[in-house]
Amino acid sequence: MDPYFNKTINPLAKIYLTAFFALFIMVLSGCGGGGGDNSSDEDPTEATPNSQGNGSTDETPTSSGDPDESDEETPNSNSDPAESDKEVGQNIAGSGTISSSSGNGVLAIDDLRRTLWESGDTASTSSLTLDLKFTHLLSKVVIDWGDHNAKSYEVLGSSDGTTWTTLATADSGEYGQRIDSHLIGGEYRYIQLNGTELSEGSSQYSLWELMVFDRAAEEINQTASIEYTPLFDTEQPEEESQHWYIQEDGTIVTLASGRARLRHESEDSFYEFPTFYFEHRTFGIEIHDHTPAGENLIEIFYSAEYALYRPPECRSSYSNEHRADFNSNARFDETPYREADEDGRGQVWVCRITYDAHDGDDGQLEVGEWMEVEFQQFIGIEEGDENVSGQTVYYTDTYRILLGQPGIHMVADLGTETAVESAGEATAAYIRATDPVPASEVISVNTDDNTLTYYAGSDGKWATASDADAVEVTYPILDGIDVYDTYIVDSGIADWTAYFREALNIQWETHNEFLDGRRIFHTRFNTGEHEELGNPDFNQMANLSAGLTIEQSCLACHINNGRGPAPSEASVPNSMVFKLSSGAITQAGQPLPNHYFGPVLQTHSLNSDIAPEGSIQVTYSPIQGSYANGDSYTLQSPTYVVTTNEGENTSADYFSPRMPQNITGLGLLEAVDETEILEWHDPNDSNSDGISGRVSLVDTGSTPLPQVGRFGWKATQPSLRSFSADALNNDIGVNTALEPNANCGIEQLECKKHSNHDEELTDSHLDDLTTYLQALGAPPRNPDLINESIVAQGEALFESINCSSCHRPEMNTNHAHPLEELRGKVIRPYTDLLLHDMGEGLADNLTISAEYNREWRTPPLWGLGVNSAVNGHSNLLHDGRARSIEEAILWHGGEAAESQQNYIDLSASERNSLLKFLQSL
Repeated sequence: MDPYFNKTINPLAKIYLTAFFALFIMVLSGCGGGGGDNSSDEDPTEATPNSQGNGSTDETPTSSGDPDESDEETPNSNSDPAESDKEVGQNIAGSGTISSSSGNGVLAIDDLRRTLWESGDTASTSSLTLDLKFTHLLSKVVIDWGDHNAKSYEVLGSSDGTTWTTLATADSGEYGQRIDSHLIGGEYRYIQLNGTELSEGSSQYSLWELMVFDRAAEEINQTASIEYTPLFDTEQPEEESQHWYIQEDGTIVTLASGRARLRHESEDSFYEFPTFYFEHRTFGIEIHDHTPAGENLIEIFYSAEYALYRPPECRSSYSNEHRADFNSNARFDETPYREADEDGRGQVWVCRITYDAHDGDDGQLEVGEWMEVEFQQFIGIEEGDENVSGQTVYYTDTYRILLGQPGIHMVADLGTETAVESAGEATAAYIRATDPVPASEVISVNTDDNTLTYYAGSDGKWATASDADAVEVTYPILDGIDVYDTYIVDSGIADWTAYFREALNIQWETHNEFLDGRRIFHTRFNTGEHEELGNPDFNQMANLSAGLTIEQSCLACHINNGRGPAPSEASVPNSMVFKLSSGAITQAGQPLPNHYFGPVLQTHSLNSDIAPEGSIQVTYSPIQGSYANGDSYTLQSPTYVVTTNEGENTSADYFSPRMPQNITGLGLLEAVDETEILEWHDPNDSNSDGISGRVSLVDTGSTPLPQVGRFGWKATQPSLRSFSADALNNDIGVNTALEPNANCGIEQLECKKHSNHDEELTDSHLDDLTTYLQALGAPPRNPDLINESIVAQGEALFESINCSSCHRPEMNTNHAHPLEELRGKVIRPYTDLLLHDMGEGLADNLTISAEYNREWRTPPLWGLGVNSAVNGHSNLLHDGRARSIEEAILWHGGEAAESQQNYIDLSASERNSLLKFLQSL
């Protein structure tokens, strides 16, 4: 039972023990579809496709179908449902929405074979209706049944949800888990599964997954002529990205990681990083859930990055999550499970939870129950250890587990979690921070809408009426004063940290590199100072930037990991980059740099021998317009004046203003396979849908063929490593092995003479910075909005006015990315990573090619709802001209002109619904 403690996890320790997982599923499901007597000797998990439709099996459980259907693959075929025909593409069921005649239909399309949809009643008929959001050319339907299933059923397809076509039928199914697979053809938006008769012995309908596969990309796109070098070309074993395993007795072991926190997750300081966060502040844990093995026991093995001078505390069973109150406050064992080495490394502690202390519980730990756990750590080989700087006592992350299931969860509700996740377990947990307002400082309790009115200061926290900056505010009440003397209100006090956080599934080794990379991201490359007060200087970074620059740190542009300040009349922030070119473009369609200044205008200099290259001013002109219903709107159109400082023949006639972009979730976009991006490549609009997006091909100079661009406003960077090196060189003046020379133009002699050509950021530091960008979790959706009917209406409008043709809701990551945490995920970024013609209104002036100037990469929309909280403004688009989501939509033209007109034609209430949906992302 000894856990594996090394920071690098042994892949062999994570072998998926299929037979025991099947046993666990039956225990978990009880008398539902997965419980009772199992008449099948075969293991259905071996034949179940994963979220990408890739599976491997030598046998498929016997199931029934109609052998006379000429267009149907009979369910007792020995082929894998995901690979039985070369025409089969991806499982796209998870990209849609589902309704059911009874039960929670979401469980049938959540790509989790540990969750089971059950009809929950004894009716002889039941149905599931799947809306794929838009019409797809389909190839196959796969039904992964539980024990309780259908003897007879039909699969129907429809383009409008009204007129239905029978795609497949079956009439001789038997009790027991089985997988039925049907080859289908045609273009459909809706798929309906109708159970018309229960199999003998079944008391209800149940299924693990309903999978719908589209046609393979090569069947519907002509991309064979595109040659490129893949970013990551070696697929890794899928089990490497599975951070849990099952022991022989059924015990489930989940692997996770954590870091020091200043307070509990219900308090705003939890979401910030304490000083010295990059020293001795991480730990690895293994959660051994013994409940599937019939034991009343959870063991948690805590591996300290650096020794603790006393046992950590182990709190469990929330009594009030809004106040982070636990009913059980215990310690780990008094002595370490493993003693620390002389250098403080290798220490392991164990906590044993033997009862459920939730209010009203009988105390037994049972499969299907939730458990929350938080630790407190005391860092140092001994108290006052001189090797530990700063604070030594910290709280930690809160871990939520569902007994009998592997994994860490962000919320103790699977339905909510599925709706909130934007990248599965690679999503960052949403913010729970609240403000405790003393009852004595309350202005009014508003019982009609359960809100509280009180005074708040400029920092957003409660204040007294006498405070100089106090303003009256009103927010929802989450917890009252029945027990405490403070009200807990949902004020969004920590929403500004929404882009800070790592993914929920981050592992220990990655976590350390993430924090090291964060330190680099927050360090000024001229002085070595950390941008957050109280942290030590990073002397290795000092003087790496010593010449022309735009800013001195990554954070200075990407404030709070966001977009930086917004431009305003006659004021262009330092964080805004002005791309320059000679006007010419390469054969691959990329702009060539300005002959004198290079690829960007560097507006500051850290060397008195090199003059800043120039300055920029912007003015705005109003553009009036009106909606179809007569409501008016006003846009602002920018005009830029670029002034250069170095005399004649140093003009910057071709330029493009760029605001920084949000950097959260980028690693997942890096992990999307090129073949999936190419599925949507259609530069000649061969399908006549009005959308002609094209892939950006980037000549890196280091690969035999171009690579697919993904990052930057025009997708000019193929990887986060190259993206980082480019920004370091052009924007901060730091050289790397990828960009070893100072950014000077061909004729810029003084720049070449006096710039720092020798010092470079080391490869290991560039690796850490890259890992930081890769491991930032995808932003979750807003849990307070996802269930509102107005949001569902807005999502339907988003689809109906064709926004999703470019802002595609769903993509898939492959298994080739270096970070195992990012592999094999269904992600919902709302982008296609392609370049699209956005019309003359949004064209820049970077080249002589009007076509290139009109093109922009589709920006992801995830995290849009917290854009204002993070950035302090709501400005959008490449140059920040749009002051709101609404204005950004109205600026759309070119390929998006029809969608823009459709938006203008909406009623005021419909426009509000669409905006509410976008704010929920």
